Amino acid sequence: MLLRTAAIAGMLIPALANAQPPQRTLLTGAEVITMEGGWTNPLRLEILIEGDRIAAIAPELKAEGAEVIDLSGLLITPGLVDGHSHMWSAIARGLGDDSAETMDALAEVWTPGASALSVELAAALAVNSGITWVNNWADNVVSPEHADAEVGAMRDSGLGGRFNYGYPHAGSHDKPMDLDDLRDTVSTWEHGPVGLGVALRGPDSSTPEVLQEEISKARGYGLPVSFHMGGSQGAAELHNVQAMSEQGMLGADVQVVHMTSAPAEDLARLAEAGSPLIVAPTTEAAMDFGAPDIGAMREAGLNMGVGVGTTGPEGAADMFTVMRLVAEAADETMGEEAINGATVFDWATRAGALAVQAPDGVGTLVKGGPADLIAISTEGLDETGKLPPDIELTRKAGPDNVRFVMIGGEIHKADGELTKVDLEALTNEAAEMMSELQEKLGG
Repeated sequence: MLLRTAAIAGMLIPALANAQPPQRTLLTGAEVITMEGGWTNPLRLEILIEGDRIAAIAPELKAEGAEVIDLSGLLITPGLVDGHSHMWSAIARGLGDDSAETMDALAEVWTPGASALSVELAAALAVNSGITWVNNWADNVVSPEHADAEVGAMRDSGLGGRFNYGYPHAGSHDKPMDLDDLRDTVSTWEHGPVGLGVALRGPDSSTPEVLQEEISKARGYGLPVSFHMGGSQGAAELHNVQAMSEQGMLGADVQVVHMTSAPAEDLARLAEAGSPLIVAPTTEAAMDFGAPDIGAMREAGLNMGVGVGTTGPEGAADMFTVMRLVAEAADETMGEEAINGATVFDWATRAGALAVQAPDGVGTLVKGGPADLIAISTEGLDETGKLPPDIELTRKAGPDNVRFVMIGGEIHKADGELTKVDLEALTNEAAEMMSELQEKLGG
């Protein structure tokens, strides 16, 4: 044992000698919203990044040898947290009114290559919109190769997030997902910026026996789970939240998406069980679910997050539109500006990260936390000069206002341009892939 230890030590010494110190970057000139503990008003602060973490935040910092980036005139905030995203379908654009039926058919001929390219495109669109952490809901895991393709593309993108291992999109409602490959995935998982969870069909779209088995397996592995529930009126009338609560199948580790049509008593039951709720208003509108009843959801005391859902025909992962629609939905049910922009922005950052059990520090800018941040130009957003910053961010800004994105200490967008991917080339490649899939389906 001593000889082995000495040998190992001998191998480590040269490695340590050659190890490079972490890259140091100092961000100066900007006002900063840290979101530490909730909404924080903008303050002129400097941020020192060492490696992939925030080393210091203060009004004035000295950092000899650090690369200095001047972000004067911009507003730095935590990167946005997308609480629910179907990344696998991002290459599907312009399918028209029958997109749901078309995707059901395309899912059966979907290849691992299509899954990888879709995730790559979805990640690029996310970064462009200021999203730095994505809860990827992989609901077309046709095979282990499809799962591997999505995971690989997520890791290559540099985004933080979670891969939620799912099921075949066109699979049977009474057949469990591939629990054997889920077990193998858990046993071989490489921990890092991309975590692991489970995407389930949920009570609206699977049998109670299948759902119980899948949730039990996921919990046995210590994995969070996520599913759709109560989106359409028909689904809401099933009141599945009540049975799930009685059977102990809800909790902080069980994230529910939509509940757009759910009555107040079901929302209250969900809150009592401790499950968070994620709304995706752009997708909910496209699916004719209607707008989320933000007033009832807040009154129930739910832990809330927001998500893009699907990129849709427009091909955008636009969290700013998501925030605006959430704020407008609140206006409709609670009265104009009854919910402030600070609350909505919290759902898109700090509170949203807590809701989906993202790693510590995600959605905030704190010493020792992840160096995931964005810088936004608010120029031209407020012609009156009277709008507070939370309203500018949640009701006026868009992806074009995102001038700078850093994820894990690496710059992914600078001067308004993506630095690691060619979005135009990626979009063209996606169109070619979709043509191939449609030909395969037609043939």
